[in-house]
Amino acid sequence: MTLEALLITAAVAALAYANGANDVSKGIATLVGSGVASYRHAMLWGAVWTGVGGWLGAIFAKGMLTTFGAGLRGPGVAPTLAGSLAALVGATGWVLVATRTGLPVSTTHAIVGSLGGVAVLAYGAGGMQWSTFGGKILLPLLMSPLLALAFTGLALRAGGPRTSGSNAAADCLCAEVAGVAVAEAGAPGVAAAVLLPGAPELRVARGSVGSCATEHPQALRLTLGHAHWATSGATSLARGMNDAPKIVALALAASALGAGVTASTALLFALVTAGMVAGSVLAGRRVTRVLAERVTPMDNREGFAANLVTAALVITGAVHGLPMSTTHVAAGGIFGAGAARGTLDTRTLRDIVLAWVVTLPAAGLLGAASYAIASIFSS
Repeated sequence: MTLEALLITAAVAALAYANGANDVSKGIATLVGSGVASYRHAMLWGAVWTGVGGWLGAIFAKGMLTTFGAGLRGPGVAPTLAGSLAALVGATGWVLVATRTGLPVSTTHAIVGSLGGVAVLAYGAGGMQWSTFGGKILLPLLMSPLLALAFTGLALRAGGPRTSGSNAAADCLCAEVAGVAVAEAGAPGVAAAVLLPGAPELRVARGSVGSCATEHPQALRLTLGHAHWATSGATSLARGMNDAPKIVALALAASALGAGVTASTALLFALVTAGMVAGSVLAGRRVTRVLAERVTPMDNREGFAANLVTAALVITGAVHGLPMSTTHVAAGGIFGAGAARGTLDTRTLRDIVLAWVVTLPAAGLLGAASYAIASIFSS
């Protein structure tokens, strides 16, 4: 393997790892915050579904490869290996800094910021396709958290008021078949079939987990807790599907410029997905704690609604090549739950939003600095 190939592989793996460490929190924070799962179990759950999403991104999110490949490059710009590597390093650096401080930031934002910083320094103001940046990147990034906040609030209001005190929440569906044949003891060693009156019918009842277990012990039960786990997995899948193609696009651009480097898209997706899973399992606790414990208290119902909205928005964006930030969407959903409850911690909200604002210029500066250093060594 050539030196260029080693550098590209290391840079891609580092960015994927940083993404996993910061972004796994977006799908699992509600599980921890509502007391459904421990940090360890939630992180493993998020890592598994992130891996599934990364592979699905190779099939269903190819539009993102175009957006983050040649789609952002200005007309007539001839990219360099130093520029491509610097963009990877700049984005990785900022995401790792944010992860260390426990701030949930957008890898998408960091990539775009780093690309912009490198493009301006290396190729001039025309090095970036600003129309694509505004229409396909900046607008979805700005709108997605507001949409998530609003839709989560609407979903919670549609579900009715929160229960308190002695009122048991209706958080379980019971399904059972009535009017069917049952076995009844007859002669010794013989079972006689007795038909209950009436035609077989499916009966579905709604109530609390306790009442379902007591009143319908033989029924198939689906609880809000089960649904919460499902939407958490869907959010993790969505973020893997949304983020893996962005990193692969940068890797493809870099590998195409490296002397003697040939990289298949499938191999790069495997590398990126493995890096995201590793970061999720090994370093995802710090940011998860902030979203789970410091933004707002939450219950199963609020966590389910926030994750449902996040998964729907991010998967839609990934399929249509609109790079929504899972960070912004997931945090927007949690903000919406806190606003509906009236317990949103405004200080934590301020810190997170400030980190979002700083991400673009900070990643841009790191990308530009990385390019300047790379240019010195390559000259």
